[in-house]
Amino acid sequence: MKRSLIILAAVILVLSGCSKTYLDRYPLDQQTEVTAFKTSDNFKTYAWGLYGTAFVGYGNDNGGADDPALLYGDRNSDNMGYGTADNSNAWALQTVVVPNSGGVPSTGVSWDFSYIRSVNLMLDNVDQSAMTQTDKDHWRSVGLLFRSVRYMQLLSGYGDVQWVEHVVKDSDKDILYGKRDPRDTVAARILRDLKWAESHIKPNGDGPNTINQNVVRAIISRFGLFEGTWRKYHGLQGAQTYLLASIDASAQLLAAFPAINPSYDLLFNSESLANVPGVILYKAYAVSQRTHGMTRYSRTSSWNYDLTRDAVESYLCSDGKPVKASADYSDSTMYSEFRKRDRRLYYTVIPPYRVVTANGNATWSHTGNVADREFIDTMNNIRGASSKALPVSNWSSLYVDAIPHFRGTGAAFVASRLGYYFWKFYNTTTPTDATNNTTDCPVLHIEETMLNYAEAMYEMGQFNQGVADQTINKLRARANVAPMQVADISASFDPARDASVNPVLWEIRRERRVELMGEGFRFDDLRRWNKCNYINQHSQLGVRVKRSDYPANVVKIYQNADQGYVQYFQDATTKTWPDYYYLHPLPLNDLTLNPNLVQNTGWK
Repeated sequence: MKRSLIILAAVILVLSGCSKTYLDRYPLDQQTEVTAFKTSDNFKTYAWGLYGTAFVGYGNDNGGADDPALLYGDRNSDNMGYGTADNSNAWALQTVVVPNSGGVPSTGVSWDFSYIRSVNLMLDNVDQSAMTQTDKDHWRSVGLLFRSVRYMQLLSGYGDVQWVEHVVKDSDKDILYGKRDPRDTVAARILRDLKWAESHIKPNGDGPNTINQNVVRAIISRFGLFEGTWRKYHGLQGAQTYLLASIDASAQLLAAFPAINPSYDLLFNSESLANVPGVILYKAYAVSQRTHGMTRYSRTSSWNYDLTRDAVESYLCSDGKPVKASADYSDSTMYSEFRKRDRRLYYTVIPPYRVVTANGNATWSHTGNVADREFIDTMNNIRGASSKALPVSNWSSLYVDAIPHFRGTGAAFVASRLGYYFWKFYNTTTPTDATNNTTDCPVLHIEETMLNYAEAMYEMGQFNQGVADQTINKLRARANVAPMQVADISASFDPARDASVNPVLWEIRRERRVELMGEGFRFDDLRRWNKCNYINQHSQLGVRVKRSDYPANVVKIYQNADQGYVQYFQDATTKTWPDYYYLHPLPLNDLTLNPNLVQNTGWK
């Protein structure tokens, strides 16, 4: 098989320190394996082209307002509503079909081994290079990290999957037409490769913001928790091995990153994440090099992402109690339900307000009603250097006069179906044309590792107040929420708790849901916990409103009441999650090409 080396398909951004360096495209007709894989610089150049697939960031590099893959894991879960009828949650409505090729749309997972081949091309050329043994070990570690990340996706999506150790040649019929390897084999090899990489990679990588020992540990932390809990809650053996690996890697990272970014919002809305506390790896963006459309998209009429009522109710009150148990909570209006809440809610859902707009929405003034400006003042008081201020505006600085703001009432932009408009990535500091947004994306940050550690420690029977203080309570302090007191968490602590989940574990999972909201984790979390019934259990409900406050047919209220919770999506409460949905279907074309592949059970 002809092996041609494509160094880069386009200009690749090199991430380093406070400056941003860039590569030119190499002449493709001058690159072969013999000439391209000799020195450490050769491997470095090739590896730069592998970052983008392993760490997507805000996605759609140099693209327009396309739906970001980052949000798929929330859109497919109980966290979000997606406000177009033809793009509702296919998993909840049980309309997922076996694809002809690739993967199920809007999941980010596909039955594709091209990236693994690209990494194996690099790995297969390490030994015969002219590098020192230290450099050989380092670049093998980098390659193993990239390959492991891709295999983690395949293992999560499909379970059993073919393991490909080297570049496949035309003559390798046993591989090309081979059976899938068992999950046990694939998972063990992923952990094997990551552990080898952890002990052989250069601790500082190739400079700031490159693959290094901490990055490897962050991936071990993530993978160990996923695989360990998947095995525990799906009745497989060997959970302890993976949970212990997660705990070990997480503990070392917590020691290396003792501080978190003091601003929850600026973790996602900063022009540069260089040297920011708690950021392990980030994807950098810069004008004329690599940009994204996330910021502008979230300020247009095309943005369709809302949080569900269930997700909003998962945020604690500032007294540290759930909404069903706190004396501070009332959901009679959106104003009342947002008072004294976890501040992460304010940075994730636009808080309620009302103003008077003029000059085609180009200017605004207060209504004179104290309640209407309550959260305008709140955001001004708490936001610090963040640009999240009220009232909100679209990409051309036209203001929305009120939140909640439903489609069909007033301006078409920044309009919602459920009332809980998702604005975590909204900011007014970055350029706002369609392809020129340049806020950096934290692809690995210590907050996730803290939550991995807390959960894995619980699963191993080692969670206590000390672990809570080291992890969850650092996150709560930043969110102005009372700290978790483990001894106070009894069976009655949250009346809305899933009774089959231990009350302490329920609170650990709550913290994960809230802290990582909108970062794509939720669907896979529900899958590994064997709790995808949550997706069907709740109608996608929104804010509480009165029908008389809005024009006819603008809002639909649950059970057609005169006042109550907004409902937009089809009610899925009568459906039962089918067990075979926990694994994705293999595409039909691949089953035809390789008769030794067997479809995952239940898919037809």
